[in-house]
Amino acid sequence: MSSISRFRFPLAGLLIFITLIISGCTPGRVTANDVTKSSPTTTLPVADGLKVVRKQQISSRLIDFTFKTTALNFLVHVDVLLPTNYMADTSKRYPVIYLLHGGSAGPNTGLEYQSWIDSGNAVSLTANLPVICVMPEAGSGGWYTNWYNDNKGGSPQWQTFHINQLVPFIDHTFRTINNRDQRAIVGLSMGGYGSFEYAAQFPDVFSIAASFSGAVDIAYPPNIAGPMAKVIVGIMAEGDGGKATSPFGSFSRDQIIWRGHDPADLVQNLSNTKLLLFSGNGTPGPLDSSATVSDFSTGIEKIVYLATVEMEFQLLKYHISAFTDNYGPGTHSWPYWQRDLQQSLPIIMKDFTDNKAWPLNFTYSSISKSFTQWGYSISFNRKVTEMATLRGLSKTKFQILGSGSADITTPSFFKQGEWYTVTIGSGSKTTKLKEQTITVKADSRRRLTFNVRLGPTDTVTEYSPGWKASDTKEYTATITIK
Repeated sequence: MSSISRFRFPLAGLLIFITLIISGCTPGRVTANDVTKSSPTTTLPVADGLKVVRKQQISSRLIDFTFKTTALNFLVHVDVLLPTNYMADTSKRYPVIYLLHGGSAGPNTGLEYQSWIDSGNAVSLTANLPVICVMPEAGSGGWYTNWYNDNKGGSPQWQTFHINQLVPFIDHTFRTINNRDQRAIVGLSMGGYGSFEYAAQFPDVFSIAASFSGAVDIAYPPNIAGPMAKVIVGIMAEGDGGKATSPFGSFSRDQIIWRGHDPADLVQNLSNTKLLLFSGNGTPGPLDSSATVSDFSTGIEKIVYLATVEMEFQLLKYHISAFTDNYGPGTHSWPYWQRDLQQSLPIIMKDFTDNKAWPLNFTYSSISKSFTQWGYSISFNRKVTEMATLRGLSKTKFQILGSGSADITTPSFFKQGEWYTVTIGSGSKTTKLKEQTITVKADSRRRLTFNVRLGPTDTVTEYSPGWKASDTKEYTATITIK
């Protein structure tokens, strides 16, 4: 390299340098006041694509909604259960519990969402509680996900409907306290999977998650959970009008999709979430009768018990606390889920009263190319689907783990119009990155936006046939803002 080329001034750097001279500014230095005055909002914006087709007042507390949504190619239903005194004080606001129903082998009746009212005793158990309960439809085998559909996507997009459309609708329509600290998500069986999966995918939306006899592990370990889950998921998906591979793809070919939706694989995402796990062991117990004991109710409970225990092992591995009740004898049936809800409600209501600081230390992993989490917006530029990680260390320091490059927008931690020095350095001894230093101006929303070059993009999809661990190289970039 010639001496001239070694000292060339990059055009972008020259423009920034000239701008600073003309404006009389120098890069700002972060102070405590710059970054501690506020935290990012947990209020979700109202989304397009959702329309109320019918609103039916079932009782003084219960409202049944029928929606048309761009996320689904059919009408969908939601029950909303209001507090007893909701209409008495029109200034009072309430926390929200989302109650997710279980699945079946089909066919989809479209009435599964009513099960918490018809069989779960939700009306009487919440009669004296200051809380709104929302019970959405999710199909008999929808699995609380946007179906993969052979990598074609399309309907049903249950996650889009539930998270991006329904949660904002509820907050906009009812007097909710619309932030994560006042949202809980609870589910049984398939809904137990859904509660932990949604909490793991969106920990900044829900602060509490509870699973009753839930399928909280569908992919880890792959030699045990995977084969069992793909049979159950497949049977239920076919009963819901799809193919066995419709929700998550083929386990052998698309294992990364399964892992990207598996609460046990995403367990570190739950480190700032209040967790409750209930499960019997599948043998008939004290609440059983001839009406609740069958090969199905005993066999399925044994399977979800193994999934629950595996999730508990994962939680212990990463030192994540949880309330657990492996109550021994008990089948996959409503008497136990009624009891689980009754025992959970005081814990959930108590948690709503606790003041929770916005977490600065967190780990969030995802297979999505783009995601928004804890106020950060990340968009990866890479060739294949793989797990990538955002790790929060403080308001002025965080890490990105993955390959390729990433466009990053920070939370609203900084002073509008101020310049900040962003240092991007290596965070791993095995994958050295060339240190970069740039200056970035905080925008009108007090955020910084910049690009991070991690390393060459991987070209082989994780866990695909023929994949080897050496095919996936994970680069770690540590970003420090001063």
